[in-house]
Amino acid sequence: MSKSKYSCKHCDAPIPTELVKQYEFNVCPVCGHLYPKCIEHIEQFFRIMQLSKKLEAAVNLALKSEQEAAVRDAVITLEITVKEISGLDTLTGADLMAKAFSFKFDSQTNTLTGEPKIKLNDLSTVSKRNEQDGVRFVAMGLMQGVRNIFMHSKGTKKLYYCIQTIAIVDWILKQIEGWGVATD
Repeated sequence: MSKSKYSCKHCDAPIPTELVKQYEFNVCPVCGHLYPKCIEHIEQFFRIMQLSKKLEAAVNLALKSEQEAAVRDAVITLEITVKEISGLDTLTGADLMAKAFSFKFDSQTNTLTGEPKIKLNDLSTVSKRNEQDGVRFVAMGLMQGVRNIFMHSKGTKKLYYCIQTIAIVDWILKQIEGWGVATD
């Protein structure tokens, strides 16, 4: 390998020229810090998504190459938001999401017999009830499969995992805020 003219601004590690030519890096392969062009792309992605302002702290952590902290912040933001809106302040994690979004529907009488604490739509059609259930299951899975991992261990530093988690949390927050999709 030839002597490199490329180096990271954070750790000054030389990056072999052959690697730079072969791969388009988003992060320094030595220290893991995001490269400036990658930061620009991530900022633009979240701008296009019209990311919820509640997730600004999580995004700022991600842009500082603190992916584990960013994921943790995003899922905690969701948990706090659901607690505040639902009034279920003694529950956490998947149990909180299940209780907050659950409803009861009697298909024999075609009536809602149990209102959810957080109602995403009027639940008047199968599609609207499916939307409510879908958000509930995604939120529960996020708490079970992501929150628990990042609260009880370091989790992963992978950039794509961080960005995808923030995007999923944003989608749930938008559903809560009334950006739903069921229209029939």
